[in-house]
Amino acid sequence: MQETINQFLGSDFNGQCYLARRHKLAPLTDEMVKKAEEKLKIKLPQSYINILKDQNGGYIKFNSYPTDVPTSWADDHINVDHIFGISQEDGILKSEYFIEEWEMPQGLVLFNGDGHTWIAFDYRHVSSEPPIVYIDNEEEKIIKIANHFDEFLEGLYTEESEPFDEVEPQMEGYSKEDFETLIQKDNVEEISSVITYLSQFESDVDWVSKQFMILSKHPDKYLRSDIANTVWNFLTYRLDNETIHEFIEVFKNDTDIDVRMYAEMIIEKLNYSYEDLKKDLGFDNRVSFSYQDHIYHINDHSGQWHLSDYEFDLQSFSTTEELLQQATLDGKSLEEIWGNVKIL
Repeated sequence: MQETINQFLGSDFNGQCYLARRHKLAPLTDEMVKKAEEKLKIKLPQSYINILKDQNGGYIKFNSYPTDVPTSWADDHINVDHIFGISQEDGILKSEYFIEEWEMPQGLVLFNGDGHTWIAFDYRHVSSEPPIVYIDNEEEKIIKIANHFDEFLEGLYTEESEPFDEVEPQMEGYSKEDFETLIQKDNVEEISSVITYLSQFESDVDWVSKQFMILSKHPDKYLRSDIANTVWNFLTYRLDNETIHEFIEVFKNDTDIDVRMYAEMIIEKLNYSYEDLKKDLGFDNRVSFSYQDHIYHINDHSGQWHLSDYEFDLQSFSTTEELLQQATLDGKSLEEIWGNVKIL
């Protein structure tokens, strides 16, 4: 079973970090697990806990899980591109809210989904080792897809026709004026659906930061948490030092513990050192960074380690040690440029 967990995380297999950052929460602790289980009155699968201790929620490397019956996704599989983590009131602890909102049965603990479809631990008849079910609210179906979470992990795969890397958020029809109108109308749900796109694809970063600063003081703590998450994920490397430190101060003084944790995580990202880089690569982790307004990735595939941009492998090496010693950008080693790097 440990082999399955490691493959899911990518810590020992090809060095690819399984969980990306959009759904990532603050690092998981035993106390957080205990409180979640007490609140939900269930025992979580140990393999699920082990995964979250490596990274607390996020997108995953695979994108599909097979089914024996047709679904709204496809004739033979469903989409699975992320899992929820655990925090004080976020991740799987939002299950009660979504169950009430979408009129689903009690006893489900949702760990993937977006409203119309969900994947959940089914605790309706057990308190531990639950089966895994797929819920389609449009078709009013609940389908058992795995006997337990370990079986679910083993069945995940990549559907090549729709690779995860090519999925891009959409915001057709939205302008700056539209978004400012959403803020004026206080349309929280629609604001939340747009902020990730804005943080990645709106070129006017000053305008984005001003709108997000307004929203960082919104009375809805879930929206404030979304803003803090988005700033941490996508804007830390794009904002100037004065602006990012202004966000840090706002998040540090928030009444919600999750928002305050994002302040600490932004500080950690800003202080990411060359020694941290060596340590992460020593654990076979993927690292992405910005240097002189360009984004680069250090990852491994095809049996080698690569320094890449979004399109090409720029330099390739047999080991991480070779990469650290020999990789260059603008004729300088990684260690020489690292003081001017911003981690993603």
